[in-house]
Amino acid sequence: MKFLQRKQIVVLSLVLMLVIAGYLQISYNSQFSAAEDPAQSGDVVYVDNRGTAEGEVAESEQEAVTASKETNNYFAQTKMDRENAREEDIETIKSITGDELASKEAKEKAQEKMLKIVEANQKEANIESLIKGKGFSDAIAMFADDGSIDVIVKAPAISKADTAKIADIVVRQGNVTFDKVIIKTMY
Repeated sequence: MKFLQRKQIVVLSLVLMLVIAGYLQISYNSQFSAAEDPAQSGDVVYVDNRGTAEGEVAESEQEAVTASKETNNYFAQTKMDRENAREEDIETIKSITGDELASKEAKEKAQEKMLKIVEANQKEANIESLIKGKGFSDAIAMFADDGSIDVIVKAPAISKADTAKIADIVVRQGNVTFDKVIIKTMY
């Protein structure tokens, strides 16, 4: 009986740490995304108009600014969607573990699932942080159901050396083999 209580305390502690880490990550990203993107809504953006008629803005540069904003939004939105989905999963799991009518086996499976969610979240956060530490402005790591890990890096292109560095980080932190790592770029 005490073992079950300890396990519940550990799971609840991990969930609390997960929620706090998610909140801190979102608040940290929102602080610095505003600082990184000088072209906020309503701001004046300098666009070099060489080769165009006076007063006319080059379309390709406007498209680049728009694409950059969309990419920033994609990374932020994907991270928020991932956190929301996990919070819903955790709430479902909590309802199972708190249900007196649920079988012992169902409660154990629910607790195992919660531990897997917490573990995956921590691994994804570590991978994303280490990739950013290699000089990339943003990254998203997502564990798939088949055991593979998808990594999306914010960069126009990455070299083979950078791909190898990213794959090495994912293999070490995600505890997977190289063939389970999928790396994509988005800019």
